[in-house]
Amino acid sequence: MLGIQNIGTYIPKDFVDNFQQADRFETNREFVEQKIGVSTLPRLGKDETVVSACLNAFQNLSSKEAIDLEQIDCVVLCTQNPDNGGLPHNSALLHGELGLSEDCACFDIGLACSGYVYGLSVIQSFMAANGLRKGLFFTCDPYSRILNQDDKNTCLLFGDAASVTLISETPRYVLDRAKFSTKGAGSQALRRKNNMLEMNGRAVFNFALQDVPKQINRLLDDSGLTTDDIDLFLLHQGSRYMLESTIKRAGIPLEKAPVRLDKTGNTVSSSIPLLLVNELENKHRTILMSGFGVGLSWATAVYRLVE
Repeated sequence: MLGIQNIGTYIPKDFVDNFQQADRFETNREFVEQKIGVSTLPRLGKDETVVSACLNAFQNLSSKEAIDLEQIDCVVLCTQNPDNGGLPHNSALLHGELGLSEDCACFDIGLACSGYVYGLSVIQSFMAANGLRKGLFFTCDPYSRILNQDDKNTCLLFGDAASVTLISETPRYVLDRAKFSTKGAGSQALRRKNNMLEMNGRAVFNFALQDVPKQINRLLDDSGLTTDDIDLFLLHQGSRYMLESTIKRAGIPLEKAPVRLDKTGNTVSSSIPLLLVNELENKHRTILMSGFGVGLSWATAVYRLVE
């Protein structure tokens, strides 16, 4: 059975001091710390790209796991901000840089904050349907490229990062059940306009607070589970106040749902794998992941430890 074997991550060394940004916007520093919950925001350097960030994440993965590149037969990249406008698809660029076999399927998917949960299901299903055995699922969404530096609603939130998840037939975690939802009528709450990110913060907050807990609890009910049966809840790290409010509304015990965006901010599709990579060695028996944002799109999945 295919599933998650290991994860590599990359957080750029360059960063923005969020408190200095707050001063620039004449925003209360306590608000930045307590509501947004982010002190520093990593940024891709001027010479860094989606592809180079993903390669750095792969290098991190390779330091933990011996990988025979000849055996990689699938590469999927989740991004909404690809290099060169996505032409060619950036997974093909990764394929070339890694020197992978020509007998390797490569494609990109365009999802944001729900992208990790969606993407895991996409690559696992694609591989299973086509008899593939070892794949790499990358995430990288450098929103810094589309931030309006005069818009405090977005500048104080988003950081850059990348991840890669090794999918194989010798996994640590396998998918148990998932739910996927879309509210296209609300898509204007988060969009690119004039090539800049535009966000209606109130609409996004209401969406997270109203719809995400319902999906989490529906999945638990359909799986015959309660919050007591889940060892770890990994929710998309949007902002501290939104995240804590969503956790509370869903009835999730706070000690089971880490809030760790102080040094990263909202890294879009990379936020959940940045959390998960620190938990793999803890061998939680059940992990619930929930991503939500652009679309409006949200997805929740339960993964079980292979014992």
